[in-house]
Formats: sequence, structure tokens, C-alpha cells
Amino acid sequence: MTIDTRELPMTDPEAMSTLLPLLQAGMATDSPRQPTPTEDFLRLRLTPRASRYSTILVAHDGGRPAGYSRVNHDIGLNQDLIYGDLWIAAEDRTEVAGPLLAACQAYARGRGCTRLILDTSEFSGYDALYTAAGGRVLSDERRRQLDLTAIDRDQYAAWAAPTEKNAHYRVEIWRTPTPERLLTTLVTATEAMRDAPHGDLTVEYPPPDVDRRRRMEADTLSAGAHVWIAAAFTEAGEIAGYHELLVFPDYRMADVGDTGVPAAFRGHGLGLRLKATLALHLLAAEPQVDTVSTWNNADNAPMVRVNDALGYEAVEAWNNWQFDL
Repeated sequence: MTIDTRELPMTDPEAMSTLLPLLQAGMATDSPRQPTPTEDFLRLRLTPRASRYSTILVAHDGGRPAGYSRVNHDIGLNQDLIYGDLWIAAEDRTEVAGPLLAACQAYARGRGCTRLILDTSEFSGYDALYTAAGGRVLSDERRRQLDLTAIDRDQYAAWAAPTEKNAHYRVEIWRTPTPERLLTTLVTATEAMRDAPHGDLTVEYPPPDVDRRRRMEADTLSAGAHVWIAAAFTEAGEIAGYHELLVFPDYRMADVGDTGVPAAFRGHGLGLRLKATLALHLLAAEPQVDTVSTWNNADNAPMVRVNDALGYEAVEAWNNWQFDL
């Protein structure tokens, strides 16, 4: 096998037909309990974003695409860093993973970066290769999955109901785009994510910016996906906590976005209330969805406890591997 790696623009008409089989084959190994990726799922990954520059590196065995990596470079932040992932069928990994990793490193150097970070499943089999290439693990993540068809709806309704600690918060649900009247308070609340655990991963986070949030939601909508948001409001109209679910029209799994509670409002049970509320809403509003996926850093004990209570099962461990260039 002779591997040749080439860039494929994300806007190339051949991108979907080239990459979808590779993504499906790669996920079958790396994320075996995840539903098979669909065109809508991949389309969001291929949609250009205002916040970053992205391209696709495709490894070819002769004329056959044998694996790919989507690599990203933030605009205005983290200029020393390229981040991405590898998607290769199990039978091709021995021959393809090394050349594709080398292509990612070369791409990062070519953009003047000194760090490459790749997200990698425990099932990938890449540990020896990555270690030999000088990689080191920076953080330990767990992907958890919830079977919506199996939840106890009465118990969820009880969790979604106001309690003595949080009855003074009003809960509102909306679908993106976020109404203009809520954008500023939502962006302020997203600052709660800054102190979420990330292991030894060092990255810059953008300052609060309403226009940036508006563009981010527009990028998602342009790809055919949308986000449901449940938020708890104080009497003064401030968001005390919020929870997001990303939905694809042709995909039966929803992805959790952020779940954030600013420090001043923690300990009131808002995380559990909001997650239960939005899960029940999803059952009615998105009947095609029967599974929810979420990610937690292993050190984020409060959110792990909430997800365990809700019935999420840990299905894969993932690591951020950093290669110093």
C-alpha cells in the first residue's frame, strides 16, 4: 500500500460522497454504539465557520480514499494550535494512520503552528503510534449516551419540576436562532464554561461577543441543523443556567452542546432540572430522535453525577493527544 495524502476543500462537490463512507467506517470502530453517521451529520462538519479555518486531508491508496482528517485553525485565537481527528476504517489503520498523522503535522507546521491536538477514542489502536511520534495525553474525556426510549418519564417530570432550591427560576425553551431579546444574557451565561475542567489542555477562549454567537448559530442553521436551548431565568431576566441540544433532521441522535451554570447560581439543582426538561421536550418536538450523546471531562464530577442520575451510560473514553512541533 502506497499512501498519498491530499487536501480536499470542504466545499468540493465530491466531499460528501468521498468522506461519508470513511466517517461511517471510522466511527464503527471508534464509537461503536453511536448511530451510523448520516449526510446531515457530516454536512455540519463540512460547513465553513466564521470562527475558524478548516480543511480536509484525505489519504489515498492509489485512487482509493482510505482515511481522512479534518484539521482546524481558529481565527484570532490559539494561533499556535491545529486541532482535528482521524477517521480510518479498521482494516486500513496499520498502513494509513502513520502517513495521515505525518500529513497533519506537516499541515500544522505549514501554518506556523507549534502544537497539533488530535481527539482519539480508546478503541482506535493509535496509542503506540502516537507515543512513538512524541504525543502525550492532555485530557481524559468520556462520551456518554442516553436511550430516550427507555427513560422513566414520570421520574424525569419530577426532576424537571421546580424544587425548594430552584422554584424562583423561570424556565424557557427555544429553538435557534436565539431571539434577539435573549442573546446578550445568553452570551453572558456562556462564560460559565470557562472554568469547566479540561485536564492539561491549554487553549484561549474568546471574550463574550453577541455577534459571534449570532454567527455561530447561523453557521449551524446553514448546515441544516438546529439547537434547542432550555434556560433558567432569574426574576431580573438574567440566565442562571442553560442546556443545549444539537439536532440533525435525518439523524436519530442529538448531541449535547454546553450545559452551563454561572458560579453564583450553582448548588440549586439547575443542571438536573434543565436537562430533564429539555429531554422531555425533545421527545415531543423531535420524534426522530431516540438517543442523546454528551461529553464530560473525567474531572467534571458535578456533571458526571447529574448524567449518571439521568441514566447516561459511559460508552467510550477519548483523549486529547498533543504533538509538539
